[in-house]
Amino acid sequence: LEELRSALKENPSLGPVIAGLPTILLREDSLDLAESVLDLAEEEENVKVETSAYAALMASLLKRRSFARVFLVASKVPEEDLTPRMLSILASAAAQQGSLSEALQHLRRIPEPTKKEKSEGAGFQLAMAVAMQVLDLATKEKCLEHEEDGETGAVEELLRLQCTFEEKHLEQLLASQLKRSGPEGCRPLLEVASKSLGFSEEDGASILARLQNGRGGGTSSGGTEVQRCAAAIKAFAKDRNLASASKAFEKLRSSQGNHLTPLIYNCFLDACVQCGDLDRARAHFEEMKELKVLDTVGYNTLLKGFLSRGQTKEARDLVKEMNSQGLSANKVTYNELLHAAVMAKDRRSMWSIVEEMQAAGVQPNAVTCSIILKSLMGYTQVADLRRVSGLIENLEDSIDEVLFSSVVEACIRIEHLDVLTELMQRFRQKGSCVKLSAPTYGSMIKAYGQAGDAERVMELWAEMQEQGVKPTSITLGCLTEALVVNNKAEEAWELVREQMDREELRGSINTVIYSTVLKGFAVVKNLDKVFAVYDEMRTHKIACNTITYNTMLDACAKACAMSRASHLLEDMAKTCVEPDIITYSTIIKGYCLEGDVDRAFHVLEEMKKDGKFRPDEIMYNSILDGCAKQHRVEDSLKVLEEMKTSRISPSNYTLSILVKVLGHARRLGQAFELVESLSKQNNFRPNVQVYTCLVQACIHNRKLERAMSLHDTMVADVGCSVDDKFYAVLVRGCLQLRQPSKAVDVVRAAFQLPGCTLAHSARRDGRHVGLEMKTLEELASKLQGGSYEEQAAWEALATQLQQERKIQVATTTTRPSWSSHHGPAARSQRNSRHRDA
Repeated sequence: LEELRSALKENPSLGPVIAGLPTILLREDSLDLAESVLDLAEEEENVKVETSAYAALMASLLKRRSFARVFLVASKVPEEDLTPRMLSILASAAAQQGSLSEALQHLRRIPEPTKKEKSEGAGFQLAMAVAMQVLDLATKEKCLEHEEDGETGAVEELLRLQCTFEEKHLEQLLASQLKRSGPEGCRPLLEVASKSLGFSEEDGASILARLQNGRGGGTSSGGTEVQRCAAAIKAFAKDRNLASASKAFEKLRSSQGNHLTPLIYNCFLDACVQCGDLDRARAHFEEMKELKVLDTVGYNTLLKGFLSRGQTKEARDLVKEMNSQGLSANKVTYNELLHAAVMAKDRRSMWSIVEEMQAAGVQPNAVTCSIILKSLMGYTQVADLRRVSGLIENLEDSIDEVLFSSVVEACIRIEHLDVLTELMQRFRQKGSCVKLSAPTYGSMIKAYGQAGDAERVMELWAEMQEQGVKPTSITLGCLTEALVVNNKAEEAWELVREQMDREELRGSINTVIYSTVLKGFAVVKNLDKVFAVYDEMRTHKIACNTITYNTMLDACAKACAMSRASHLLEDMAKTCVEPDIITYSTIIKGYCLEGDVDRAFHVLEEMKKDGKFRPDEIMYNSILDGCAKQHRVEDSLKVLEEMKTSRISPSNYTLSILVKVLGHARRLGQAFELVESLSKQNNFRPNVQVYTCLVQACIHNRKLERAMSLHDTMVADVGCSVDDKFYAVLVRGCLQLRQPSKAVDVVRAAFQLPGCTLAHSARRDGRHVGLEMKTLEELASKLQGGSYEEQAAWEALATQLQQERKIQVATTTTRPSWSSHHGPAARSQRNSRHRDA
């Protein structure tokens, strides 16, 4: 979470990505982490999470019976944004806690279906499980038709929400009430059933008689007791409370003897495995063997326990035993084995299990494919992706969106969107392409955008519109960003305008989307468009936040148009948008780029006086860079001292700027001393950029030998790698100081050629560093136009480059005629002219 918070601070555009995380985490059953990410989203104003994510979290918490957390999550959503689904979850949580009045309050807030929805059977449908919970509680509290305060009762509310009760529902309610209050307690329910629920008095009496005689349709008192016990054991297992689960199991066994069904035995076996007591699970498993109640479910449950402990051999032996007992391994068996292989990162075993599965006549299902897809990472071979794609195409059941989302995520992870495109095309040709939701389209649009495929981005957008999929604000944000990162800010802006013209989508256009468009124009320094988008935002009353203003200020800074920045600062003050450290840093950088360093110093002082923010390294580096361009040595050193006083640690970038300043001021010795002292004091090694700046300083001060010695110093530093720019600076320095032979030596060092007198250097992978062709051509031009020795040196170097590194340097310089200007005859003529003179 701290990494997410830090990443978001560095890159606010990650907001939409983080907003989509809770949905993915819930799919992986990571409830606690999903809830924490939602808390993080609430802290950050540029992270807008869809209400559906909150609803999904509430549903997951309800399954775990974490009722208090259900209500806590709901409290984070504005009341007017609570959907019917969320209200029904709250009603269920309240009913299960025994609070009928609270449950009914939530149900009353669910709007009644319209006439059209009623006729078409559309609109929100209250889950029968919730309706039964509420009705059972109302029966228990004798408040079926009205509450004490005169409000509508449970039956009226459930009928208002179009709940239809069948005979099995009435039977369950009567069975529960019969156990609680006996036959007399069932009379109010029978009366309501005949008066309001559509049952005749004879129906109710017949069901009650059946229950009293123990002949209920699967829901007799005995059956209900078993079901309640199974539910209790599962609940205890989720809470890792094996002792209570054991008590519930033993209590049921003592009341019903050894005539329990495999269901309840398997339920307790699963509890032992979930609670991590494998010894207890084995003992219970052996008991099930003796009682001859073992089935495939029991074997698979113990198998899961072995695999969770990494006991692969025991798991394999169990599968063999199961087969010997005439029980065939099913999809669950193979999927458990497959999951274990994936967790162990055993690719060979993974595919071996799939082959074994197919050989046994058990066809892979969606779960099989999902497990394999989760194993595909950045280092995975594309062949594995294509292989699992083949499995998906041959599934017996149609592919659903959950599985397709897993395919999308896998293709994104291993950066092979071409496989995704091919798979979608094949599904479309077969006419079996699943209808995708807006979030899935958003993920694909974002991925194709990052891959630079703007054409595919627009194809997906067109497909969304054809399929009638309504985009969310996150989907539109992904689309806008995909266009902007592909240098299509104009198209992004036009798309935003189109959505603003559509009333049903206007509300989805938010600050983040407009800020992305602003960023697109800011990157290309189109300041007029930046301000045009800003004006449009204000016209449509789209609020601007700190990030929006920082984006525009950065555009002004890069375009050296800080005169326009003052208007933005005034607007920030008017709209009560507080500047942050990035705002001040951007303004300071802008004035420094314009050359107005004094104004930058003034802004820095104003910020320090305000006391809300402390200057950071980035801010000080911007001012140092401005001082360097104007050769303000003393000001640069004062800034360094202020950094030390403020306990702001300088970096290699700080050091590079100071070396440039001191080198230009002919204070080479001080530059070297500063590099040594600052790196030691702040526990970092000078990097290649610092060494390159030192070389430039040496060249500027005509100290070539010192520059050459820096090469060997850097090569000896294990933590620093030489790059081609360093060699290019050194070669040009040699030529500038008329030492071409030393330039040849530098080239030999760069390419690791024989005859080099400098220290041996190489990349971390052992390859030579090399030089760009332009630098080699400059050297060739200089040497070919020089003395006979220089020409010969180039010939030798060119031969080595050709033979050792297969590099052919193209040259355009025509050699001078050495017979007329050099050699013995030329020297004789020059000597004769000297004697005559």
